[in-house]
Amino acid sequence: MEKDNAETKKEEEVATITSKTKVLAIGDEDEEYPKNKQLPAKYNMNFLREDFRKHLCLLLTGNRTPIDVVEDWNAVGRFGAASIKEDNQPRRYHFSCGRGNSFSTGEIISGPVLNAAEALNLVKNRLKTENWISSNVIETPLKTKVSRPDNPFYGSDQYIQGIVSDALDAEKVKLIKFLRYLHRESIRK
Repeated sequence: MEKDNAETKKEEEVATITSKTKVLAIGDEDEEYPKNKQLPAKYNMNFLREDFRKHLCLLLTGNRTPIDVVEDWNAVGRFGAASIKEDNQPRRYHFSCGRGNSFSTGEIISGPVLNAAEALNLVKNRLKTENWISSNVIETPLKTKVSRPDNPFYGSDQYIQGIVSDALDAEKVKLIKFLRYLHRESIRK
């Protein structure tokens, strides 16, 4: 009995406390919120992309009318590196310049570039101390010590991939600098 009385008093105290407390209510209980809230037009990604395309066309062609983009992988070059291991021969790395979306056998890295010969020159400059057996092939062991004791070619592959990746990214940096220059010049006009 005493437990029931104690519980009843606690319930009355809770009811009294909540009834005396004023709670700020914002909104309507029956109000429904939209599931996908639409952002204002100036923050919509489709508008942003369209404005960017128009501005990019203005910078490159002098006209704000956007041109149609046609994906043509044959219009850009492709630069890559392949690891070649033949019987009783040291491992070799073959750097290739090509067109389109083609891949060679044993390729460890490749990517699209505007000027594949420039990417090859960047790689040659970074690897100038290595053993070049032709204009686009180097032979291991690399003079730069990057291998592991358990797998001597593991580090070599990653080292070559890093250098080719840097060469692919160097072109992007040049392109961004060129676009930034065009943008600054358009603002000055």
